[in-house]
Amino acid sequence: MGKRRDTGLIQDEPLIFEQGGKGRRGYSLPQWDIEEVEANHLIPAHLLRNELEGFPQMSEVDVVRHFTRLSQWNYGVDSGFYPLGSCTMKYNPKVNEEVARMKGFTHIHPYQPEDLSQGILKLMHELGNFLGEITGMDHVTLQPAAGAQGN
Repeated sequence: MGKRRDTGLIQDEPLIFEQGGKGRRGYSLPQWDIEEVEANHLIPAHLLRNELEGFPQMSEVDVVRHFTRLSQWNYGVDSGFYPLGSCTMKYNPKVNEEVARMKGFTHIHPYQPEDLSQGILKLMHELGNFLGEITGMDHVTLQPAAGAQGN
């Protein structure tokens, strides 16, 4: 019998403020071709900070790797199953997402004049009729009952 491997999402990335080392920087600048001037000669003293306390000193590579690791924890329909009870993360088939991005839908505004909304109103009216016919109900509403249903 082989060694058991832990599976699933392991999120043990330390905070960026817990990382870094003295003297490390996340940027590099070219050599200056002008004379250096102290900031207090240009900016009033009450607007200057002495230092950034607690700010991590990290290389650019370490910063990029840190935030890339965090971004990989984002949960998406392509990476796993959405459990029940997650109001804003319900599964929408890709075809629904494509239809929702169609120009006729994305440029609709709730306060646009009725004469510019006839197409979507017709679509909603026909959809309501189809749903009523399919379910045997006399009337249906397309009003979302909750955030997840609206999604």
